[in-house]
Formats: sequence, structure tokens, C-alpha cells
Amino acid sequence: MGKSNSKTVSTELTDDAIERLTKNSSYTPEQIRQWHAAFLHDCPDGKLTPRQFTEVYKKFYPEYEAEEYTSHVFVTFDTDRNGFIDFTEFLLAVNINSNGSVKDKLGLTFDIYDINKNGQVSIENNSEVKCIRMRHY
Repeated sequence: MGKSNSKTVSTELTDDAIERLTKNSSYTPEQIRQWHAAFLHDCPDGKLTPRQFTEVYKKFYPEYEAEEYTSHVFVTFDTDRNGFIDFTEFLLAVNINSNGSVKDKLGLTFDIYDINKNGQVSIENNSEVKCIRMRHY
């Protein structure tokens, strides 16, 4: 799935990180600190794994099959392809979902359906994702 997830992740939220996240999201420094505390509560090592991501999704949508769909979403959010989602990746993804413009949300949707990450969306590569998503409606 990418690089080894042995990369050390700092669980510390530095002033520089808060400044970067403030500039790249709609959140205030205080909101970022609150999100960070909640993230560390659920992921004390600062890493959200694919399994954890799927389990969280299942809590919100228990009636749907989550594994296949969440694997595509996880890869989209794991921007550095190291096998886990760190706090910065998490917060930026949450920001797009919660506060992003229509263009930002469409871009995120495209990225999820661009399974091969080649800048193209094809019907053949996405039939399984569509079937899973259709069950949500």
C-alpha cells in the first residue's frame, strides 16, 4: 500500500503546525487544538490505521459494507502514502468535508474515484466503488 508505516510521527502540535493548519483550513488555533486532542484520544501514537478508519466508518454507517469503500477513501487521505493518516492529513480531509467549497468537495470525490491515482476516472475501475456507494442511498 505504499511506504512502510515505520515513520516516526510526532504527537506534539507545534506552533508552526498550528499556523500551517490555520492557513490551510477554516479552523481557528483553538479548534485545531481541540481536534488534535480528540485525534490523540483515539490514536495515541498519532497514526490512524486503515483498520481504525474502517471501524470509525462502520460506526457511522453500520448497515453498509465499509471495507472496500474505506480503502479507497483512506488512500486518498493518506497523502504521503505511508500507510496511515496523521493528524495533518486527517484535519485537512475533515476540513474539506465540513467546510470545503463545492469545487473542493468535487476534487476530493474525484480523488477517491481515481483508484489508480493517474488523474483519470474510468467506469471499469470504479464499478465496485459505485456499487458500494449506491447502497448508501
